[in-house]
Amino acid sequence: MSRLDFLSFGAGKKNPAGPFSDGKNAAQWLQQLLDEHGAAAHQILCDELTRFNEAGQAHPHDADTLEALLVLNRLSQHLQSQLRTQYLMSARMPKVMESQLRNQMLHYSQLFCTAYQRFLVIEMKDDEGIRALLPEAMACMMHYQAEHALWLYFRHFSPDKVFWTNVHQLYRLAETRGMAIAPVLLFGQEIGTTVQDQYLVLLLVSLLGSGNLQPRQINMAYMLAQRLSSYVSLVAENTGELSFCVNLALGLPPGRPSAGNIPTMRYWGTSALIEQINTWLIMLDSSQMPEELKSLREPGLDAALLRYLQREWASQPYRFERAERLPVTGKMLELAYRLPLLHKLVREPDEKKYADKAASSSDEMAEIRIYGFVTSRSRPSASVSREGAESKEVLPQCLVDNQSASGLGVSLATIGNEWVSIGGLLGFRSGSEALWSLGIMRRINRPSAEKIYLGVEILSERPVAASIRPEGSAMPELPAERMWLGGEIALFVPCVREGRKINAMVLSISSYSLGKQFYMTARGKHFLVALGKMQERGSDWCLCEIELIRQLEALP
Repeated sequence: MSRLDFLSFGAGKKNPAGPFSDGKNAAQWLQQLLDEHGAAAHQILCDELTRFNEAGQAHPHDADTLEALLVLNRLSQHLQSQLRTQYLMSARMPKVMESQLRNQMLHYSQLFCTAYQRFLVIEMKDDEGIRALLPEAMACMMHYQAEHALWLYFRHFSPDKVFWTNVHQLYRLAETRGMAIAPVLLFGQEIGTTVQDQYLVLLLVSLLGSGNLQPRQINMAYMLAQRLSSYVSLVAENTGELSFCVNLALGLPPGRPSAGNIPTMRYWGTSALIEQINTWLIMLDSSQMPEELKSLREPGLDAALLRYLQREWASQPYRFERAERLPVTGKMLELAYRLPLLHKLVREPDEKKYADKAASSSDEMAEIRIYGFVTSRSRPSASVSREGAESKEVLPQCLVDNQSASGLGVSLATIGNEWVSIGGLLGFRSGSEALWSLGIMRRINRPSAEKIYLGVEILSERPVAASIRPEGSAMPELPAERMWLGGEIALFVPCVREGRKINAMVLSISSYSLGKQFYMTARGKHFLVALGKMQERGSDWCLCEIELIRQLEALP
């Protein structure tokens, strides 16, 4: 994204009626487009805006043209919102389609920002009509800058210095022209907003860019920030009791304030904001949905997210108690990330041991029948011949940066590792002979386009492969990779949760139901267990407590 270019654009002769002639013609043109093409009108409008921006001085830049742009933006924003919802709700969308959809939305917002930018350089005294419309145009620009940052946070990137320079410059211009707190109805919404409100939404969301939220959670935090921005205001003087600050002269995100006052610094406090979050939390904990949040009832909104926002936006820095991280040098790990593959890798050592034992016993019986005793001649291992017949799957590898008692930080290349996701299940081991451990991806940062940093919480260092069958009902038909020993694959995981040791199980999310009973087979032993409270969940798996009802001699 280039810096705002404050150059003068000349005004040409006004074109005949068209989408950019005035607000009335713009509304009629877009309505006809929507009637004929429906959702495809989004791309057609982008093509028209591209021609408008490329024409430059050939198009007039007067109040009627700016009004036309605002009308087109206002009446087409619902198409942009629909595409964003489609993106967020499609967790398993192919990467190519995901990239195309993201680029389509970013292109739309960038085109409108470019079109509005031309009007920022016009002298206000020359056109009062433009002056009256500019607060809405600048609020739209700030809104799209916030959404641009949002798309970066969705993929665990951080906005660069140029982005922040542009954003701060835009807000400073709004302040200089007395438009920062001018009320506008953005995209025809009933609740008013200002350029400062939209700027604060961006600043609040940027404080959550540590890489440990899923896209839906980030989006929900963004929507909550829109409702909470009115509880915050920017001031130029630090009273010593304010929570955050941002320097309009530097291309940097906001942070905690330091001593002293700098003319280009802007400060804000979050006490009123946190008080409102606390009110919502009390209602959610009592199973009541706050009236202000009823329209946001969708995946991503829960008490856990509000508690996270409570910590990150707290008036004073929140002190975390973390296990000591020790740097690690030269240690490599193998990684695996799908439940069927993890189950296969975890059970592999036991299967080899049982296969070798069975093969050895069979050979000894044959020798006794032939020779009357067991010979001492060497025989090839059954596991060796089996490994030679099967091609071993190549697993991704990573370099360990640091390690603590509860987790580890690793670095891996971006290419080939698009599967990383917050809350995803992860298996890892330090060598081909080591046993597999199980973890959950808690934090993702992308310091560059070529590198991913992954923070992993260790769930269990000794997961056990298990097979489960529902009690009193027929076994459902499942894909072959999800079947083992006549039942569905699962992992028995003794672990520590919330300071207590529990027996837990990782299984498919579609098989979970609180209190449901299963016959479980693990390492040749059989049990009847009941599923308890769910502790974690991913897109296709969950971790839940299990209660042992009784041990069985054999399966019924």
